[in-house]
Amino acid sequence: MLNSEDTTKTETESWGWVRARSVSTTAQQVADPIGSASRDYGDTKRELQGGYTKSFPSVHLTQDLARNWKARLSWSTSFGRPGMTNLLPNETFNDAAQTLTVNNPSLLPQTAKNWDASLEYYFEPVGTVSVGWFHKTIKDFIVTGINTGTIGTGTDNGYDGEYGGFTRLSSANAGTATVQGWELSYQQQFTFLPGFLKGLGTAVNVTKLEAHGDFGGNGLRQTNEVEGFVPWIANTSVFWRHRGFTSRVIVNYTGEQITDYAAGMPARNRYLFSRSVVNAGIGYQWRPTITFSIDVNNLTNAPQAAYRGIPDQMQFKLFGGTTITAGVNGRF
Repeated sequence: MLNSEDTTKTETESWGWVRARSVSTTAQQVADPIGSASRDYGDTKRELQGGYTKSFPSVHLTQDLARNWKARLSWSTSFGRPGMTNLLPNETFNDAAQTLTVNNPSLLPQTAKNWDASLEYYFEPVGTVSVGWFHKTIKDFIVTGINTGTIGTGTDNGYDGEYGGFTRLSSANAGTATVQGWELSYQQQFTFLPGFLKGLGTAVNVTKLEAHGDFGGNGLRQTNEVEGFVPWIANTSVFWRHRGFTSRVIVNYTGEQITDYAAGMPARNRYLFSRSVVNAGIGYQWRPTITFSIDVNNLTNAPQAAYRGIPDQMQFKLFGGTTITAGVNGRF
């Protein structure tokens, strides 16, 4: 059993100049670029501060069930920091909507409490089979466009008297979600084969995911309503090693996924079709310090395609092409 706890303390300070609400015309910028820049940015300095302290404990258990069987169970916490752009002063105004969108340097990290369990079987020659289950509860999703109040009037409103009465919009930690799934994997090197075939091997991995939560919205959303969430992922590879030569063929399968969710309007939902991509590579270690390689990405030029609402309503089909990369790696 292994126990651990990490604590992180983060403090941020930033300052900079944002663009004024009323800016110089194009003619003024051409005639007097320095003066125009001074008018547009000279009196709009903003200073932002934020910070947080978080602890991340974890517990990991391992048990040998039999000679070739091993079980693992762990509980852990993890986090993902907000993007660095949130720390910088930035303002976007909309006169028609009477809104001002600003960054939030006090965003907390997105946090997760994780359960992971696996059962593994090791066999000869050089092989493993495993099944794993995981469950993640994610909090403090970062959501944009949150109403944070009305900007006051007067020169001390924080914006040099501008934007009085506007609605201030910003990012906030507002969403929650649960993600769980199963993972099956198999890996083996065929050392029982004769001669140079001993270097053959294969690996297979399949992952099934499910999700639900509010994700910062007003209602519960399921797996097929979460943008960018991929329910099925699979990878298969065949590799071969012999003396200084290495080669591999990898097939990556990505299941159908939603990329744009329109609440109450399923015909406007956009989905990516499932896709299989084949990558291949070969390498040769000429000397201990010099290696040559050739990699081919998307060998079959598999397209990326999307549809709206139903598969018959194709939106686009993009052929990205096949990429061949040759390289020499040297260490001196």
